[in-house]
Amino acid sequence: MKHLSCTLLMSVGMVMLAGCAGKGERIDIVIPGGIPSGGTEVIATPGPRIAVLPFEDHRPNQSHLGTRSHLWGGVSYFDLPSGNVAKAAAQALVDYLSRQGWKASLVRTPGSDSADITIAGTIQSLSVDAKSGFMHTDLTATNALTFQIVNHSDESVVREHVSGEGNDRVFWFDPEDAQHLTTDLFQTNFKKFLGDLKIEGRTMRLK
Repeated sequence: MKHLSCTLLMSVGMVMLAGCAGKGERIDIVIPGGIPSGGTEVIATPGPRIAVLPFEDHRPNQSHLGTRSHLWGGVSYFDLPSGNVAKAAAQALVDYLSRQGWKASLVRTPGSDSADITIAGTIQSLSVDAKSGFMHTDLTATNALTFQIVNHSDESVVREHVSGEGNDRVFWFDPEDAQHLTTDLFQTNFKKFLGDLKIEGRTMRLK
């Protein structure tokens, strides 16, 4: 009984320390977050050349990517370690398209690399938040993106919107939990985006 009481006190003490540690710190979230678990690189196949412009960031709050609320009060902030969210999100799309075998590149201005298709994106929402409770932490990530696709062969325009939300509950919070949730959500939204489209020659159309 005495041993059980000591173990319980030690466990509570560790949780208390976890709730207090690191308040006010910056927690890095990398975008793009790399290849998800089980992902593989794909060799490029013939198809249209796609240029992706840096996204426009229309988030209501652009100060941080999100917050971690600690158990005993106080918050830490999720942030991009370098660069800006708009360019990082566009690079994430380029990386995703490339893994699917598409010929995609990030460009500064439309038509700067003689692409067949130019994709411009807008970030409507992007956040990851973690709230610590007793013996658990709840994580929530949201992402909404709007795309405008210009087919340069006929100057036709295609518009598409995708959004999603991810949730997780962990016993012991680790920054990788937030990283994985954010990365997976981007991958899911990009998959939705491509799932609604088809290639016709050198153009991209809605199915």
